[in-house]
Amino acid sequence: MVIGLGAQRVLENQMSIGMLLAFIAYKDQFLERVSNLVDKGVDLIMLRLHAERLADIALTCPEPHEQILESSEARPPVAIEVRNLRFRYGESEPWVLDGVCFRVEPGETVAIVGASGCGKTTLLKILASLLQPIQGEILVNGEPLAHLGIARWRSMIGVVMQDDQLFAGSIADNISFFADHPDPRRIEQCARHAAMHEDILAMPMGYNTLIGDMGTVLSGGQKQRVLIARGLYRQPSLLLLDEATSNLDVVNEKAVSAAIRATRVTRIIVAHRPETIRSAERVICLDPLDTPARATLSESRAI
Repeated sequence: MVIGLGAQRVLENQMSIGMLLAFIAYKDQFLERVSNLVDKGVDLIMLRLHAERLADIALTCPEPHEQILESSEARPPVAIEVRNLRFRYGESEPWVLDGVCFRVEPGETVAIVGASGCGKTTLLKILASLLQPIQGEILVNGEPLAHLGIARWRSMIGVVMQDDQLFAGSIADNISFFADHPDPRRIEQCARHAAMHEDILAMPMGYNTLIGDMGTVLSGGQKQRVLIARGLYRQPSLLLLDEATSNLDVVNEKAVSAAIRATRVTRIIVAHRPETIRSAERVICLDPLDTPARATLSESRAI
């Protein structure tokens, strides 16, 4: 359009060809500068959004630091009770958990089942104090978790989540979670409970075999068993497992379940596989309500 109007002006002797070419050149420079200015404005808007997200982390009050001494003795299993638990990720978000109530006795194995997205993993993260409930409370042996203290509670539990990772180092380091003074006998015992001892002995350097970027690559099932051994190394009172045996074959899964059951640790398992569910003494089902992400406790039945 600019060239057409300029050509008409040239034909009418109102503008020279040189003036037209100069105008087109200045027009291109002007549009380029305006476009760059608009892009910078968009970048500033996005920068504000990123700053708001970072502020959620940077401005969050740090957790109180509590000095907890590690114990070499096995802790007794605990009873845990959840009362009227409600949780959502934001004020405008739907409730993920709404009015969840249940009790797990000491040494009991409970499986939590339900449709995908109904809040099973979120519930486990709340039990592990990785998330704080909006309403409701959690009791440990009848004592509110807030009185017990987050640091002390975390020292009493072992957690194996879906997205847990192994770190570059030896297998023994990963099982002991790089403890300052690892106990080789306890490392081997935990590997036996996780049905991983024979696999480790078959590796070139046994428990000193390096894994990670520069070491041996473990299969999915071997990785899960090392993670289970790491959870057991803490000698927890409560073991939280989120699909922790999904990559194991039936034989290894039964061996792991039987070995962990012999330790009499309280277990709460999130599972979909029938074999894992059958290994539990009770099943707690989370049913979705209005939306796929909102759930309440619907039933608890013995197997």
